[in-house]
Amino acid sequence: MTKSELRQIYKQKRSEFSSVEIDNLSAGILENLKQLSIWDFSVFHCFLPIQSQNEINTFPLVEHLFTNKKRVAVPKIDNLNLINCEIQKDVQFTAGKFNVPEPKVFKIIENQEVDIVFLPLLICDKSGNRVGYGGGFYDRWLSEFENPPVKIGLNFFSPINEISDVNEFDVRLDYCVTPFGIVSFSS
Repeated sequence: MTKSELRQIYKQKRSEFSSVEIDNLSAGILENLKQLSIWDFSVFHCFLPIQSQNEINTFPLVEHLFTNKKRVAVPKIDNLNLINCEIQKDVQFTAGKFNVPEPKVFKIIENQEVDIVFLPLLICDKSGNRVGYGGGFYDRWLSEFENPPVKIGLNFFSPINEISDVNEFDVRLDYCVTPFGIVSFSS
């Protein structure tokens, strides 16, 4: 199936989750994330959930990062670019572009400081190709890195066999973490 077809299917599937199901599935994702060998890294970039899109609740993940004394950056859209906003534990958020929560107070940090990126997605395939909302923000942003960070997709759904219209601008995941387990795309 194409990205457009998959986008429609998985937006619909996600829309059927209750808030309790989202919290439970999100907690399962966090528990599986804790099993990855990533916790020696220092700087983590984490997307924040668009609640109206029934996205994974990443606020407990952000809390886990702070509890483990990690530096935390979240995305902010500036024109067509994504920037790293390092935040502190007590930060307050406001609705930004596309209703993405954005920090009211932050420090911009360079891409090269980021070790791990937690990426939003609707679905991915067994090769690590992901389908997002179609804006290309993360693909453009990740293509700017000289030394790419570890890319971890967080998803409610297990990978499908194939996305038929992958192109050269798509940046593949290193891992996908779901409530059901961890999938590695490393060769």
